[in-house]
Amino acid sequence: MNTRLHIERLVLDESLVAGERPAAVSEAITQELSRRLALPGTAQALLGLGNAASRRPIALPPPSHPGDRLGRRIADAVHQSLVPAGPGDAGGRRP
Repeated sequence: MNTRLHIERLVLDESLVAGERPAAVSEAITQELSRRLALPGTAQALLGLGNAASRRPIALPPPSHPGDRLGRRIADAVHQSLVPAGPGDAGGRRP
């Protein structure tokens, strides 16, 4: 299966960035989404979407700990918008 995800525009409030470099945030989003899209069951869930031109917005999860980086949190929100968590599923988040 070939999955292509295009994020046309991402607007971040300066207070969210908290000193992180934009390139580092972008790289973290790419890495984390790639990891999540490769998880078992994700391909099947994406098949149900078909060709989706857009998805509804989802809230950015709050940091789960002081070192929780913005890129990972954005990847959480994007993944949840594509593959909603099922019962007993933590939305694919790593502890």
